[in-house]
Amino acid sequence: MLRSSHKVLTLRLGTNGYAVSQSNVRGTWQNWPAAEHDGNIHKSIEERLAALKLNIASCALLDVVLDSTLTRVQVIRFPAGVRKPAERTAFLKAAFRNVFGRDANTWHVIAEPTYVNQPTPAVAIDDKLMQAINTLAERHRLKLLSLRTAFTDAFNSARRNFSAHMGAFALLENGRVSIGLWRHRSWIALSTQALTAADGEGLAALCAQMLSRIDPPMLTGTLYIAGADKPFAVNLSEGWTTQWLQTEGDALSCRFPARKPPEMPS
Repeated sequence: MLRSSHKVLTLRLGTNGYAVSQSNVRGTWQNWPAAEHDGNIHKSIEERLAALKLNIASCALLDVVLDSTLTRVQVIRFPAGVRKPAERTAFLKAAFRNVFGRDANTWHVIAEPTYVNQPTPAVAIDDKLMQAINTLAERHRLKLLSLRTAFTDAFNSARRNFSAHMGAFALLENGRVSIGLWRHRSWIALSTQALTAADGEGLAALCAQMLSRIDPPMLTGTLYIAGADKPFAVNLSEGWTTQWLQTEGDALSCRFPARKPPEMPS
């Protein structure tokens, strides 16, 4: 069967399950079988794809979206003396070791190309998971089109709703929260941490902690929140407001007129 170079297989992965989509039709989330939950991630993906009897041969491209249980993130700035790819790779590894410890030695770290001293988001995933994704693509003769976090995916879906030039975006998923702060169309801070569902105090405390490290301070802004079943109380500092995003199909929207969003790295 001939493959269409425009057809994309989208695979969404988390430690508790996965979803497969084709032709922009979002697939249903499937939980991993209990016996495989702590086993080989690559094997369970392969077995699930085979069991679902998907017509993978009609697709040529693979798009992978990872939830926050499989990723770690931070904003980095490359110093002036770090320009070559090998130098930037070593710098990224060191930056994640400084924050997350020796576990980062086994992580695959990527960051968008950027100018020196400019803030850019960096993402780390386990080397074994990266190898499993590459093997999955190779076995099905799929070209890996993109690999991104669920946070980035949700942000790109919601950004048309953002009216604040300074603000924050939070995604709640699988017992964790991922938060990004932006100012003047650039990320300035990213974090992902464990958070109990509907824990308004915990979310407010994390926002306050992140804001306390920003210089010059962000005294006003809007916190946009996605992924909650329903709104809950989040008492932010004076000058900050909360806007809840709701899912409409595959998109996120909120109830105020859309304005041109800040141009930020995806």
